[in-house]
Amino acid sequence: MAQMLCQQDELRIIVLGSNRSGKTETINTFLGVAAADLVEGATHSVKREGVVEGRKVTLIDTPGWWRFYSITQTTEYIKRELVLSTSLCPPGPYAFLLVVNLDNQFTENEQSSVVEHCKLLGENIWEQTIVLFTKGDLLTDKTIEERIKNQDESLEWLVRMCNYRYQVFDNKTKCDDRSQVKTLLDKLDKLITSDHYRPFEVDHMKRKHTEEAKKADKTQGLIYKQRVMEQRERIKANGEVLLLPEIRMLLVGFVISGKSYAGNIILNGDYFTTGKVTEKAERRQGKVFGRNLTVVDTPGWWKFLPTKYTPGQVKSELERGVELCGKYPHAFVLTLPAEVSIHEEQRHIVQETLEMYLGEDVWRHTIVLFTWGKQLKDTTIEEVIQSEGKPLQWLVQKCGNRYHVFGERAQDSNQVEEFLEKIVEMVAGNCVHCPMMAPQTKIETKVCSTKADEDVAYTDDVIDALYREWLGRDEKMIEEVRKKWDVAMAACTLKTNRSMEKPFDLQGESQSMDTVNQSETFQDNPSHSAVTEDELQTDKNGQSIQRQQSGDEMLASHLKDLLDYEWRRRDFIVNETVREAVKELKLESSSQPDPKDLRESRDKVVSWLLASSGHGSYMSGPQDHMNISRPKLENEMPQDASPDKEGSD
Repeated sequence: MAQMLCQQDELRIIVLGSNRSGKTETINTFLGVAAADLVEGATHSVKREGVVEGRKVTLIDTPGWWRFYSITQTTEYIKRELVLSTSLCPPGPYAFLLVVNLDNQFTENEQSSVVEHCKLLGENIWEQTIVLFTKGDLLTDKTIEERIKNQDESLEWLVRMCNYRYQVFDNKTKCDDRSQVKTLLDKLDKLITSDHYRPFEVDHMKRKHTEEAKKADKTQGLIYKQRVMEQRERIKANGEVLLLPEIRMLLVGFVISGKSYAGNIILNGDYFTTGKVTEKAERRQGKVFGRNLTVVDTPGWWKFLPTKYTPGQVKSELERGVELCGKYPHAFVLTLPAEVSIHEEQRHIVQETLEMYLGEDVWRHTIVLFTWGKQLKDTTIEEVIQSEGKPLQWLVQKCGNRYHVFGERAQDSNQVEEFLEKIVEMVAGNCVHCPMMAPQTKIETKVCSTKADEDVAYTDDVIDALYREWLGRDEKMIEEVRKKWDVAMAACTLKTNRSMEKPFDLQGESQSMDTVNQSETFQDNPSHSAVTEDELQTDKNGQSIQRQQSGDEMLASHLKDLLDYEWRRRDFIVNETVREAVKELKLESSSQPDPKDLRESRDKVVSWLLASSGHGSYMSGPQDHMNISRPKLENEMPQDASPDKEGSD
């Protein structure tokens, strides 16, 4: 087999890695093409071909997954594209390149994420894989071997799994320097011609089922979109669609689901401070497309923790948000990130939260707004809804099949205008009835009934401990940002283009949950059963007390794991946003750095993060990282927020 390969002079390679790991840049470097020819971020696997050192090379660029995310949080359409990547290089790949960015610390969480996603293609993938480290320019005065040794065991484990096959790639190197490409070709040849090499075994049955599921969802997505369009047309034809010179809406959703950023897109300006903690409901007003808009942002609730752990102020601010609308809102806007999965647990949390604190009639006046739509690229939102399955489909159908998706802010975009039209149609479909809140007594009765049905104790101490843990992690992150930002500024002040010796890492160690020491158990895990009062009275040898202490420890560990899931999304977004800010800082100050400007930039970043501890309603992307302003006071109108003035993006 090895001799046949040498005679054919052909290579078929699949490139894998997380988002922003540098997969596409690596392929550009390998093929010797300009970086602008193709940018990273496609939601479909892409076939790239070229001639490298006289040999035909086929490289498959695959969609990336989010760093630190387990495979259960990766959307189905991304997982399908990873499985189907082998169909683009028949009969199968000779090797895989697993791209790891040296600008990030490779943690145990990322190790688990890499393993889970790579195994989608097959258990034997490690036998044909080479680890390719990007951002090689960060290795200033140390070798990659020292970097692997100095980090935790996770990175060394990954290299060992690939039988110590690895290479460093510097994608900033000029195209005429092909030495690193030649070295990689040699390592690929050495892998393929080794005595222990076995061709990668493609699971044809799994690939066939995946292809059929993808095709079915695409077809069903088109049918579903057509049905929704027909529904809208019927409302326009039969309903009394009013002009509605004023529209009032309430933004609701998980923590870090994009509420504040969506509010800025709707109002076409910087009305809400993205990255800032949304501790209280905030109202902003503006005039957009001839309509006076009132948009109220609210604190987010936990995505992975059950509703009983939602802080009390989040519950009360949801209800107060309705009052801030002045009158009852025309629409409740449920924000859901388009690039992460929604499972039955999240569906249940959404249903319980909305019905308990906004009334059971809330669904008639709710529209689902998918944020981070720019991540979908060439995948339609209808395909996402179909592929994600029943939990997400239930939410959209419960909202009367009303949904919309926001991508990037764009001056010529009609996404806001169409969104407002859907709200107007929703009001018409509801016979122009404003949503009625459930009576307070009914809410209180439902809360009491829910508590009575629980088999575990419910204490405010656990909720407070979770909240303090979240704040503690933010405080630690802010301190790390201060230190690293000072390092970046010092490098710029010295007028050097040399990168930082250490990666700009904000991950750090997670703080312990030692403040959680309650006899509370996780509702959905029967193994964490509570110790009853009768058991404590009858167990004379003290074994029940030991069981209770063990249950407390298990609960603390389980809640910490759930909080880690909550934190990973915020940690990743903040990391990437600040990295982009550092990159732009270097670019702007590489010629004539102004110390005053550098200090002001540092203060903006730090003050932004200082305001972002807690339940942040955050959805800032790299394109917005320099758009950092002081936190606005509640009910404060921006300078361009006059109801008589329509803002421009």
